[in-house]
Amino acid sequence: MLGGGAIALASPAQAQVPLELRLADVGRFAAFVDMGGIAWTGRTARLRVLQVAEDGFTAGTEAFWGGWRYEVIDCDARTIAHAGFSSVRVGGKEGPVSGDLRPAAPIPAGGADDAVAKVVCDGWRPFAGVPVATRVEEAVKLGRPLIATGAEP
Repeated sequence: MLGGGAIALASPAQAQVPLELRLADVGRFAAFVDMGGIAWTGRTARLRVLQVAEDGFTAGTEAFWGGWRYEVIDCDARTIAHAGFSSVRVGGKEGPVSGDLRPAAPIPAGGADDAVAKVVCDGWRPFAGVPVATRVEEAVKLGRPLIATGAEP
């Protein structure tokens, strides 16, 4: 069962909040933090990250843009607890959130989780030249070329 924060992030009311998707990391995926959807309790943030997959990504016969990772980050302890995932098919249809809230673990330096934590906790803007996306499709259009080239904008 998901923790209360993860369920709140996946609620229909949350989906109506305008998106503010800020690029945090590009590697195998392009990770965009949903800045407008962060819920704070002290220095602990409950959030979701849009994980954009490379162009042509499929699972079985379905084509996907990527998916939402639900996370809980303790900014002071520098830990992250993964709280579920929901797929996003080409066209924007989102799957249900699956997965349980995992125990918090230290955030390894240098990876996507570290970049997300720096954006959320420290206000870091590693891709200042990339505009903030307001729609999932826009984030896909911004992120996929960066994944393909491995280049920073």
